[in-house]
Amino acid sequence: MKTLWTDGLIFTMDAEGETVEAVLVENGKIIQTGQKDQLVQLADQVNSLQGATMYPGFVDSHIHLIGHGEKLAYLDLSTFTSIQTIVSAVTEHVKKGDWYVAEGWNDNKLVEGRPITCNDLDEMKETPVVLKRICRHVLVANSKAMELAGVTKDTPNPIGGIIGKDEHGNLNGLFYDEAQQLITSHIPAVTIEYLEEVIKASVADLQSKGLTGVHTEDMAYYGPYTVPLEAYRRTIESSFRTHLLRHHEVFEQMQGEEPTEFIEFGAMKIFIDGSLGGHTALLSEDYSDSPGVKGVAVHNQEKLENLVKLARKHDENIAVHVIGDKAVEIILDLIEKYPVPVGKKDRLIHVNVLTEELVNRMANLPVVLDIQPMFVPSDFPWVVDRLGEERLTWAYAWKTLVEKGFDCSGGSDSPIELADPLLGMDAATNNIYLPHQELTAFEAISLFTSGSAKAIGMEHIRGKIMGGYDADFTIVDQALTKQTFATSQVLQTIVNGEIVFKR
Repeated sequence: MKTLWTDGLIFTMDAEGETVEAVLVENGKIIQTGQKDQLVQLADQVNSLQGATMYPGFVDSHIHLIGHGEKLAYLDLSTFTSIQTIVSAVTEHVKKGDWYVAEGWNDNKLVEGRPITCNDLDEMKETPVVLKRICRHVLVANSKAMELAGVTKDTPNPIGGIIGKDEHGNLNGLFYDEAQQLITSHIPAVTIEYLEEVIKASVADLQSKGLTGVHTEDMAYYGPYTVPLEAYRRTIESSFRTHLLRHHEVFEQMQGEEPTEFIEFGAMKIFIDGSLGGHTALLSEDYSDSPGVKGVAVHNQEKLENLVKLARKHDENIAVHVIGDKAVEIILDLIEKYPVPVGKKDRLIHVNVLTEELVNRMANLPVVLDIQPMFVPSDFPWVVDRLGEERLTWAYAWKTLVEKGFDCSGGSDSPIELADPLLGMDAATNNIYLPHQELTAFEAISLFTSGSAKAIGMEHIRGKIMGGYDADFTIVDQALTKQTFATSQVLQTIVNGEIVFKR
């Protein structure tokens, strides 16, 4: 059946300001765009926009879909402003003897001005408690959790991680980057059935925010990769496009897995460094507020090189978490040494801190930059103390990167940040901290439409409203501008030509 969408503003996103009167859809594809009076004759059904505004379907290019779903269900620590209130809330939620896990605490927002430690949590003596920092690169465990995990003050730091200690050399409960696995590997595994419910809740929430799909990374955190993958296979039908990055630990194991139309397999995911908030992002010079600290390298050089070679062996690209400038330098050295297969692009995720030299090197390589506009309102103003004024010239440099012609995609990094793409677009266009890095409305919307399509090599069939493209649309109550992003409301979300959310 041919369905015509019309009677509103329809932005194609092929060029700034370009609109069409009507869009004709059949079998999940856009057949034709053009004038209403011509296309209505071909339609079996007409769906009126009633004056609303249609865009290509919004896609979050960097999210943890399962983590987002879990955040909907459990205590969100990102809203708390003191350690005392966090401890009180957690105490009310724990069940004696059962592991309790929550996330979102942010020491930059806590009145105590410090991270949570095991001392704060040890009134819960019989319950192992694990609270992940908002960046997910640091966690705090209470003494019961460390006891069950067999961690003592004599446990050596693993490669790519640090076990936190106080000034007397005693455990303080903080675990940085790879050291987190010393604790998390002892948390009881989840079931496929549990993940099914989490994914269903997550997808429904994301659809209500206008998202028609995501690029997500969940394959190495819930037991064997087959557990989350089976939950996806049971849950994702034709109402949400799910692009799964493959964590380096399970990348080779997943080579035999068959994709579907709505579950795709993407690049090898690699972490180079941590986060600025946890002082673990890898910088070429010391942190301005922590002399002698440059961050944490997650892998040694030999392992990192072997990972890139493994991806290339399977003719694949890599998607690399790089926040600090030293991390970017390390991966560029390897990308130059082991080029991406012809026709593909490597993905550099976050790229918060750069230098002019690094940008010039990236410009000569086939790369897509996955950026998170919400990092700006989240990280400022405290990040100024971390980096110092001089490094800000090439930090969070979204406008500079777009103007230099880089393909950039937009994501939220939920559950670390809010998953609302309209808020992401608002953050990209209304930047009170770095006004010279503000994007135009068209550039901001492009991050979550054509940009996300480019990130996975699908720009020929997704991200625009054109003949031959997927019939994925986001309908909002008004045209999106710098002034309206934060106040606009998603009215409908359409995937594969079908309405999957209607307000």
